[in-house]
Amino acid sequence: MQARHTTRVPADFSNHWKTFFQSLENSGQFFPIIGKTVPFFPTIGNFFSNHWKTSALALALLSAWFCAPPRAAASPEPSPEPPAWPFPWEWDAGLFASHLESLDGAERTRAAGPFFEHTTADDGTELFAPVRPFWSRAIDPIGGRTNWDACWPVAAGKTFGDERSWRVVNVFGFDKDGADATSKADHLWVLPVWASGQTAEGQSYAALFPFGGTVRDFLWKDRISFVLWPIWMESDVNDLHTTDILWPIYSRGRSDDGKWDKLRVFPFYSRIENKRQFVKKSVMWPFWNQAEYTHPKANGKAWVLFPICGRVDLNSQKGWMALPPLFQYVEGEQMTRLYCPWPFFQRETGKYRQRLYVWPFWGTRTDGDLRRTFWAWPFLIREQNRVGREQRVRWTLVPFWNRVTTSVPVGDPPPEPKRGSLFSAIAPGSGEGDGDSADAPPPPPADDGPRRITATRTKVWPLWSHASNVDTGEIRWRTLELWPGPNPAPVERSWAPLWTLADYRAKEGRSELDVLWGLYRQRCEADGSRSFSAFPLWDHDRSEPRGERHWSFLKGLLAWDRTPDERRFRFLWLGSWSFDVPAAEEEASP
Repeated sequence: MQARHTTRVPADFSNHWKTFFQSLENSGQFFPIIGKTVPFFPTIGNFFSNHWKTSALALALLSAWFCAPPRAAASPEPSPEPPAWPFPWEWDAGLFASHLESLDGAERTRAAGPFFEHTTADDGTELFAPVRPFWSRAIDPIGGRTNWDACWPVAAGKTFGDERSWRVVNVFGFDKDGADATSKADHLWVLPVWASGQTAEGQSYAALFPFGGTVRDFLWKDRISFVLWPIWMESDVNDLHTTDILWPIYSRGRSDDGKWDKLRVFPFYSRIENKRQFVKKSVMWPFWNQAEYTHPKANGKAWVLFPICGRVDLNSQKGWMALPPLFQYVEGEQMTRLYCPWPFFQRETGKYRQRLYVWPFWGTRTDGDLRRTFWAWPFLIREQNRVGREQRVRWTLVPFWNRVTTSVPVGDPPPEPKRGSLFSAIAPGSGEGDGDSADAPPPPPADDGPRRITATRTKVWPLWSHASNVDTGEIRWRTLELWPGPNPAPVERSWAPLWTLADYRAKEGRSELDVLWGLYRQRCEADGSRSFSAFPLWDHDRSEPRGERHWSFLKGLLAWDRTPDERRFRFLWLGSWSFDVPAAEEEASP
């Protein structure tokens, strides 16, 4: 038969309550409870006659709550002394404010629901978002990266090594050596109106579109100079110099070594010659086009009379076109192509590419290790890619469903542990490959044998997403997911927390659940300890190794602490009373 537990109350406990009720009785206000008449709080006009009394009482209650010592840690070691004012190491005020430790071991401070967050890790990684979505910043000292966003996509910037760049709407800034104050390589562009800056060689430039000026390192050209565009323009690409008058009507270009020679009088005539490669001409473009190839591996002629017919006659491929580009058949050493008609039926077979499209109903294309297949384009797409021994398969039902599965051959060992996931969460993809040696040989390609799944990622837009890693045991589930595709880093930092109503994470036997930005929290530890809170009504903690239980109502209005050594009851944040441990429990304790 189970022994009955008895609780012995100290003698002074009843005296405390007698004094308390007597002071309330003098106020002259009563109310019945369980058939008895006991004193109750007086009216506001009698008890709080002055505003300063009300303020002092409120301040005392808040001070008692914030200054309360933290609960004992769930470990056999003695708890450290609580830090000084204003807050203990961990505290939780629901969606208003909290300072907790994440599953990754990072210190995370949040306030005003999702609008304020400051998270720091031991390796120096930091996320600071004081007014989402108006500002956020992520720092990765190991990777040498810093990213910031302001109302993204309105404004954003980043630092990678010594390079810095930023953008505000259509205003762009670049600094190739931001760490060097004397560096001359910087650019300022206000597209499409203004561009100015200096190259790494110290060449200055400035341009006001369309009136005139010079722009360097823009649109894949080394230099662009213009006056009253499109009346006159000059550009350089390596040693090829091109002059345009009334662009695109007249264009003339030549290289210093004579390799390139270009002439265009659009649309009447054009000629492009690349010595030792080809000579291409057009007359009344697009109606007549012809080419003569002189390279040993591609020697011959080709022509197109648009939109009637065309012919390809090279030593490497031969074919015909009818009503180009609708019907085409070309057979070559590397590939055979058939369009009948394009784009509805496309067939390609070759050494490097395989394609068969019955557009828009079904199609498949293979380029090396990359294979894409679609059904009812562009709605249902499957993509399979292999890098080394890792294979990724992505299924997409645009825009509602996206699933990515990563696998390796059966028998491959788990990968080496990588960095913590803090920065990968605030800037996904930016940390891939960190720590890998550039000189290390690539892993051997995997065969087509059995494989084991190592990671999965699923998104059902706009409802929820789920990600898991089999090797590390990490799991994350959250809702809602309002971004239709994979979340880019700015969305993850500045926008996703605003619509994430519930967030569940698990790692190495530990888990945490956050609902409505802290209104409900739940935490489970690997040793079996648990805690949950429904702010501000209820808090409950259970420490299995120490045999402790703690609960509180209305953040301490009523609270109960149970340890192997004592029982303690707290009331009104103002005091506590200890109870003796029942004798049956003392005998059962080791």
